[in-house]
Amino acid sequence: MNHTRLILVEGIPGSGKTSTARYIKDQLDKNGIFNTLFLEGDLNHPADYEFVACLDLDEYEDLKDRYPELIHVIDQYTQVVKQYKLIYYGKLQQLSIETHKNLIDELVRFDVYNVSLDRYQELIVERWLNFVRQVQQSHGTVILECCFLQNPLTLMFGRFNQSKLTITDFIKRLEQIILPLNPKLIYFYQDDIRLTIDRVTNERSNEWLRHLIWYFTEQGYGKENGYHGLDGVCKVLKERKEYELDIINQLKIDKLTINNTESNWKAVLLEISDFLKVSQ
Repeated sequence: MNHTRLILVEGIPGSGKTSTARYIKDQLDKNGIFNTLFLEGDLNHPADYEFVACLDLDEYEDLKDRYPELIHVIDQYTQVVKQYKLIYYGKLQQLSIETHKNLIDELVRFDVYNVSLDRYQELIVERWLNFVRQVQQSHGTVILECCFLQNPLTLMFGRFNQSKLTITDFIKRLEQIILPLNPKLIYFYQDDIRLTIDRVTNERSNEWLRHLIWYFTEQGYGKENGYHGLDGVCKVLKERKEYELDIINQLKIDKLTINNTESNWKAVLLEISDFLKVSQ
């Protein structure tokens, strides 16, 4: 694999990222290449923040003043990053959601993906820098999904309606950070976004669908353009796809874009194996 230390799998929801990431891990295992896979939602994700709250010092002290009986619990799940206090409330939730429900509900408001754009970008850059340092000090290849393109664009485009230039500059900044790992990027796209979304909505909960519609039509680009409902979501995701393809074309890293509209997975997986230079 030409000493690749990082493989990124990207695409819209339902495009096959997770199953592909698992396939890649299986292929690397078969070829005797030590690797680690982190999927979306992993509470130990090394390059992103999954269910993590970010508070400044004043917010943190105020939180502890209001929950004096939980100070030891809060401290146990807190990490200091620069001038911020990061509370891993997803892990706290696993411990006991009922016992700490009020605290967790409050921490959700401070989730890294709910804070200001400037704070988010500062935290994500720091996260990637630390991740690259960790990988360089270890061995093997890391496989990640969603966190390089999908999550930044979901926030910057979907929530904050940032310009393509602003988003591109930020992704290029992340690219510069990961270049020492000789990364490879795999990106899926489809001709008809609606078909993909219709299929994935049948596989997921109504709550997931309601949140998807709210996120992409009640704020950011969708709200600015007056989009509504599932049709509005598809319009936002179609535009996001165009943003992503344009950004990818400007990146220097080794990348493979695949139109998997036909869902011919045998051919797709063969193309991926060839791209990664691993035998099936």
